Amino acid sequence: MASLDGKQVVIILGQKNYNDQEFDYLFERLQSEGADVCVASNTLEKALGRINGHVAPDCTIEDVDPREFAAVVLIGGYGARVYLWDDEKTHELLRKFLASGKIIAAISTAPVALANAGILQNKKATVYPDYVSIQALESQGANHTYDNVIVDDNIITASDTRFVEKFADAIIRKLKG
Repeated sequence: MASLDGKQVVIILGQKNYNDQEFDYLFERLQSEGADVCVASNTLEKALGRINGHVAPDCTIEDVDPREFAAVVLIGGYGARVYLWDDEKTHELLRKFLASGKIIAAISTAPVALANAGILQNKKATVYPDYVSIQALESQGANHTYDNVIVDDNIITASDTRFVEKFADAIIRKLKG
């Protein structure tokens, strides 16, 4: 019996240019652990990865009900910058997950969406190490660190695709309680 049986996780990715490696690894790893994984994006059109990946979202971001999920995971890549960083529907959803005490996780460029939603104030967090991303976190009150993976209460952030395995491990540990 897998360790996450009965846990539901929603993975959110930008409509185009999401990071295929992050998505593929996290989707497969969470499923292999027994989680029921749902994919959400800005629209129901096929989402396109930056390499050659593609996935048909199960629902739109605005249709996600935090009461149905134990965790939300945001995928990075250029798609996060374009489709998630400043998306009010994403921000509203993240605030609902936070208010519900659920797990919120974001990797590479995606933690900026968390910062822009206002949920990283006074939280320790990491992000892809470029000037714009770091400034975005710091300007929204996050305590930025260059660590690879950070867990601060129920918020998990990872700085780069290279750390996707450690990021997945942290999410799974949190889901197990």
